[in-house]
Amino acid sequence: MQFDGDVLTIEPEMSMEEIRAFEQFVRPRLEYIETIEIEEALPVRSSALISLLVSLKRTRPEVSIPFIEKGSTTSEGYGTLHWMCHD
Repeated sequence: MQFDGDVLTIEPEMSMEEIRAFEQFVRPRLEYIETIEIEEALPVRSSALISLLVSLKRTRPEVSIPFIEKGSTTSEGYGTLHWMCHD
């Protein structure tokens, strides 16, 4: 996880413990974050991360999360995953 101005970049291969720690870190700071980006070169390890990102987007709709907004990802193990994201 790294900050670059108002942009927070995270790795998608987080364990559950790392996702919990990320949530505890980001929730109190959400109003200061403009964009949450995910390193797309790596696969998402857990659906919990996707759920957390959707929850953050619903909590603060102004935050940009390109990974969630594009509505799909590709995984070696699962193929292409699609989801619906409504404002």
